[in-house]
Amino acid sequence: MNEELKTTGDDGLIAGPMPLTPQEETFCAAFGDPESETYGKATASAEVAKYIEPHNAAWKLRRRPRIIAKLEEYQKTAAAAAGRVMSDLEHERQLALAKDDIASAIRASELMGKHLGMFLERSIFTVADLEVRRQYSEAEQIEARRLSALLLLEDLSGEAPPAQLPATTSIGRRAARNGE
Repeated sequence: MNEELKTTGDDGLIAGPMPLTPQEETFCAAFGDPESETYGKATASAEVAKYIEPHNAAWKLRRRPRIIAKLEEYQKTAAAAAGRVMSDLEHERQLALAKDDIASAIRASELMGKHLGMFLERSIFTVADLEVRRQYSEAEQIEARRLSALLLLEDLSGEAPPAQLPATTSIGRRAARNGE
């Protein structure tokens, strides 16, 4: 059905754009409301709205003018709420400064800066955090222990590492084959 079609009254005059269906309303609420678990996730929002093919439905819905208009309403509401939060934070900062509560004033400034994207969130992860871990064979584990011991001994002795690794290691064997 064409999105641009308008409903008409008995007199044949255009009555306005077609209203959203309940399913479309559910999609818009799930996608556009910052309080929703599926906020900003079109396919997940289409699943919430119980579309049969959520991925395809999400793609099509995001291109319909009446859906776009409804989502813009949600954006305006969210922007207004963010503006209120920012003004509240500024008010709290001013009150904290008036009371010489520097820690609270700094915290309010920090939250305002964070909202504006002035600070980067850093995260540290280790190899243990990775989901996929390589399973090493027993021979590889023995070889790794031997290399570790060799490198540790070299560090303790203070001597430069050997120019060539022993041919008993896979790296040494590979180097010998390649003529290195």
